[in-house]
Amino acid sequence: MKVELLELEGDRIRFLLSGATMAFANGIRRVCMAEVPCLAIDEIALYDNTSVLFDEQIALRIGLVPLKAENLDTFARPEDCECGGQGCPGCRVDFILSVEGPGMVYSRDIHFTDPGVTAAFDNIPLVVLGEGEKLVIEGFATKRIGSDHAKWNSGTLCGYKSLPSIEISGACNGCGKCVKECPRQALIQDEGGRAKATNTLNCSLCKLCIEVCEAGAVKIIPILDSFVMTAESSGEMPAKELVASASQEIRKRAVEFEAKLAELS
Repeated sequence: MKVELLELEGDRIRFLLSGATMAFANGIRRVCMAEVPCLAIDEIALYDNTSVLFDEQIALRIGLVPLKAENLDTFARPEDCECGGQGCPGCRVDFILSVEGPGMVYSRDIHFTDPGVTAAFDNIPLVVLGEGEKLVIEGFATKRIGSDHAKWNSGTLCGYKSLPSIEISGACNGCGKCVKECPRQALIQDEGGRAKATNTLNCSLCKLCIEVCEAGAVKIIPILDSFVMTAESSGEMPAKELVASASQEIRKRAVEFEAKLAELS
């Protein structure tokens, strides 16, 4: 198996995975989306809300604010904590939100008892408060995974595609129709006018070039063991850390599965 980094920019990563099966590539995608743990606001106690929004709407907006922690490993999932999920500093972090209008309430107004925990983005608008309106909320965040609830999704736009192999046969007459039709600029015309593949990584396998080629000179074959992977985090962690955590989770489950099989044999 081989991994080649293609793009890395904060919350987004793109890499080429070679020598793997489609099932493994899909496993990386699924784990990035729903199995990498992160923090999210779990429960709240709303003491005062004189804004124009109902309590339920405020709760939904706060619950979807992505959170980041300086050291996520210091927190355990409630079911794995020594307290048995009753609630302690090891599995939850408390917060308070107390704002009086007029003005906009932002995610940066949420203050946690642990200084290492903050909103991933401090400019997320929550509600507008008018003159004399108040919003007072207390609650706590816990560490869980996306399969428990979507607000614990560490990954958002995660996917993959097979790496294509674009072949241009000698039947190409240099009409240039395939070059004009390609929406990803994966084809160009060389000095002789014939079509030429330049950036196969951008090819989306739409096969529009094949449809417009009257000479039948274009052939696209997906490489079955190579995939262009893309992962984007929701802000709780860098994309590189997201993929690394997903790989560790898959490895952990494989070891556990192997141990279970050993017990049965």
